[in-house]
Amino acid sequence: MKKIISALALTAVAALASETTITATMSLLEQGLTQTQKGFLYNSKEDIVMGISTMQNANAIFTHVDVSTFIKNNSKVQVTKNINENMTEHLNDLKKDIDAGRYNDATAKYGKVVNDCVSCHTIVRGW
Repeated sequence: MKKIISALALTAVAALASETTITATMSLLEQGLTQTQKGFLYNSKEDIVMGISTMQNANAIFTHVDVSTFIKNNSKVQVTKNINENMTEHLNDLKKDIDAGRYNDATAKYGKVVNDCVSCHTIVRGW
């Protein structure tokens, strides 16, 4: 059921390229982060995997949305694209560690994903 909801959310979000898209995508990323963290805290591989999947789907939206619409500085646009690529790689690495049962290594990868989020927010929001 959760996968169906995630898929519907992804489809709905991908269909729109507006400020709503960014807000909805950020919400999906936050939900995925929260579910992944909950999975680590409660030893639930299912929650971790579903959280990763939600983040992967949400992060993929940025390959279809022109972020220059929301970010006016060209150098910031390129940096956010780089962060998006890094996040894709870090999420894939996180998933591999979870699939292999390397939970301690996976927590380090989860930290990299959180760092990707904070790095993007720092640039886009000017922290």
